[in-house]
Amino acid sequence: MLIYIIMPVAAIMAGVILCRPRPEGLNRPGSKKTIGETIYCMLAFGGLFTVSAIRYAVGYDYILYANWFNSLRLMSDGELMRWTREKGFSLPAKILADAGFGYQVMFAVIAFVIAAGVMALIYRYSSVSWVSVTMFLASGLYFNSMNFMRQFIAAIIIAFALPYITRGHFFRFLGLVLFASVFHVSALLLVPFYFVFKIRFNGITLSVMIIFGTAAYIFVTPVFGFIQRFIYTEYDLITHREAASGLSPVYTIVFAVFFALAFLLRKLIRRRNKHYNTLIFSMYFAVLFSLLGTSHGIISRLSLLFVVAPVLILSADIYGSLRDLILLTFKDAKKTRRFIAAFISLIFLCAGGLYYNHLLSINYNGVVPYQTVFDKSAET
Repeated sequence: MLIYIIMPVAAIMAGVILCRPRPEGLNRPGSKKTIGETIYCMLAFGGLFTVSAIRYAVGYDYILYANWFNSLRLMSDGELMRWTREKGFSLPAKILADAGFGYQVMFAVIAFVIAAGVMALIYRYSSVSWVSVTMFLASGLYFNSMNFMRQFIAAIIIAFALPYITRGHFFRFLGLVLFASVFHVSALLLVPFYFVFKIRFNGITLSVMIIFGTAAYIFVTPVFGFIQRFIYTEYDLITHREAASGLSPVYTIVFAVFFALAFLLRKLIRRRNKHYNTLIFSMYFAVLFSLLGTSHGIISRLSLLFVVAPVLILSADIYGSLRDLILLTFKDAKKTRRFIAAFISLIFLCAGGLYYNHLLSINYNGVVPYQTVFDKSAET
């Protein structure tokens, strides 16, 4: 488990060294990255990719994917076309299997795609790269990427599609969503949200959305029961307990606090990020589906489609906005400004550290203990 401690510590320390704060106005999403930030993103990609690629039996879905890969060796082309797994996963995996590679190569390829997608998103849209990388780790999204691999790839593609809502490019948005559905069909859920996310998010909108969310929570049990019984029968209540029982409310509380902070700082964040409206809407629905997941755990999987972009991008904007606020408030008192900035950073680090420790202590998604293919070889 030591590697899980080293990664966030290294992300913060390397970020402090390589990602120096720039003058206000330059440190914004989409602004040109410095050489230090570019090097940081490359190093972060290498670390995220390596740890995920060489893992062995880490994550609840590891054995499931390994068995799928092995079964592909015996499938004919006709059986492959009838297989219910999305073709964005099954076709490349079939090519690897027929070429004689083992399932570990599949995990390495998936790790490469996810790490490259995450870091490309951070490099393109994050205003403070090291904050985004640290949040990717501390929020548990990195652990999710080791389990819900097909859906996580779809979520990354959706994260790149969301900016097209702000720009008003519906067909580009639709094209990326359809591409994401090749990896996980649940991505199609995002199509109508193009029009929802065009609404201006403010206090009135939030009130309406809270009423909508409350109604959804009240009726989630009968609605989900109907869907599970007559439409989506893959998750029956006997063999899949996660469909019948709810998840811990801790995840929802953490997401809700993040959402509330982004909403309270919305005026500052809007000045920094023109995609704020889309991102805050997306975060709201991440909270909502996580809340519904406290009644039926499987519903929380839908929150993954909404949460990637807000957490990776808004986290940096929140940090930057608080930094700007401190600079404006205490511009003539350097010592006071530095003290308050350090204090706020400490609060964030402590809060993130506590949540991260909680995830490790409950063996979130089966990622503890961490072991590698080299440990497997030694055991053999």
